Amino acid sequence: MKQKLIEAILKYRIIGTNFKNPITFKSGIKSPIYCDFRKSSAYPADLLRYIIDLLVEKLACLGIDCVSGVPVGGLAYSTICAEHMTLPHCYVRPEATKKNHGLKNLIEGCSVSGKTIGLIEDLFSTGGSAITVAKILKEQGAKEVFMISIFSYEMKRMKKELAEAGYTEDKVSSLITVKEILPYLKKELTEENYESLENWVLDPEGWFERYKLEFDFGFLTQLRRSASETKSIICMGLDPVTEALPEGYKERGIEGFFEFFTGFAAEMKTKEVSPSMFKPNLPWWLKRDLPRTLEMKGTQYLGDTLDIIRDSFPGVPANIDCKSGDIGTSSAMWAEYIYKQWGAHAMTVHTYMGSDSVGPFITYCNPKEARGAYLLVKTTNKGAADLQLKKMLNGRFVYEEVAENVIGWANGKPGVGVVAAGNSLEELATLGRLFAGKDIPLLIPGVGKQGGSAKEVVQVLRETGFELSLARINLSSGLTHPWYKEGVSNPPINECIDMVVDTLANLNEQVGFEG
Repeated sequence: MKQKLIEAILKYRIIGTNFKNPITFKSGIKSPIYCDFRKSSAYPADLLRYIIDLLVEKLACLGIDCVSGVPVGGLAYSTICAEHMTLPHCYVRPEATKKNHGLKNLIEGCSVSGKTIGLIEDLFSTGGSAITVAKILKEQGAKEVFMISIFSYEMKRMKKELAEAGYTEDKVSSLITVKEILPYLKKELTEENYESLENWVLDPEGWFERYKLEFDFGFLTQLRRSASETKSIICMGLDPVTEALPEGYKERGIEGFFEFFTGFAAEMKTKEVSPSMFKPNLPWWLKRDLPRTLEMKGTQYLGDTLDIIRDSFPGVPANIDCKSGDIGTSSAMWAEYIYKQWGAHAMTVHTYMGSDSVGPFITYCNPKEARGAYLLVKTTNKGAADLQLKKMLNGRFVYEEVAENVIGWANGKPGVGVVAAGNSLEELATLGRLFAGKDIPLLIPGVGKQGGSAKEVVQVLRETGFELSLARINLSSGLTHPWYKEGVSNPPINECIDMVVDTLANLNEQVGFEG
């Protein structure tokens, strides 16, 4: 019967592989192998029948009084099994597994008090859902809970978490495991892909880190590659503050800034020191334009600066900071202007006008266009408290609610990211935990002269499990002119260039990102 089940699973593509676009589990683990047992009800003559017969056979050996299913994947099977065995059935309401939920009726169906329950799940990855449901069943009076899944990835993490929750091997079983499927998949995979799959089975949590640069996730892949190649997650903000320029350059305004940038860019290349993103702040450049007289020095030198970034730092993205956002039609014009006319790899976007304002920007977040859109969620300015830190009736801050919206907008759109302040570590930790494993990059201003510490930011991100290669810690004035104090003479050009390069090198060392 197990042989027939495996053949039916493969026949109907319930289990398959995708090495170009790995799926992401609820736990955040990325996988080249996927399962979709919810399709089994479409094949009652063989696949569904095999599953039910094998489940009933296992349940019959456990001395159970009641059948239950993990919502929603296990419910169809538990209902059918209960009917076959003429046993009562119950299930934990899906809402009850969420935090801070206050429903009185946690369980629907029969009472579980004093009963031995067979809990059915369609798939074991980390086992978290089954553990949560089993805990509620025990809290509501169940005497014992046995867990059975149709399929198991047999992760070490799953076994560890089940054991810690009190579920030893005699209380947990599966109809088939990933190792039993491997010989069948080997027949249809290339040698390279099969080796990758075997590596995933051995180390699911470390697999993506080893292979991630091979996948085409558009802007996300560019971020990962630039971080790996530069061994940096520092973003260099390029605000042409001309009064901070070295002596002999500040008198020449925007032209002097461009020449200064050309100088320290060449020195960075010589010393192999680089940020992993550049961020020109658009209004600082465009204010040098005189459109009524067609004198467009700001536009000219920004274009020349982007050319140097492209030629001297290939693969390092340029993010134009313009914080655009308007009604949908105007947003579409802004998106085309920044992405197409300027050729920017990414841009910053106002978020608080909602989906129709954000939509035109995030349509560029795909593997073909490969653009990034950083949506403002928690900003560094004092005025952020006026709205972003207001509490809603549900007890959450406004910025948290907006962050949840971003997760929805980012679904299927690789490159949708978030601006998250680095000078408020508590909020950064909240966002780090929320976005960990969801492929939502972070642009983190507020470090340096605004009070934040790059080292502390990285520590927070590590603690929350956020992927560091998707983070960019921005410094502008603290990086391009750390010497500047009003009323004090600026150093000569050579000292300033050395100071920029040394400051960047020290930041990269402080952060400790190894690529």
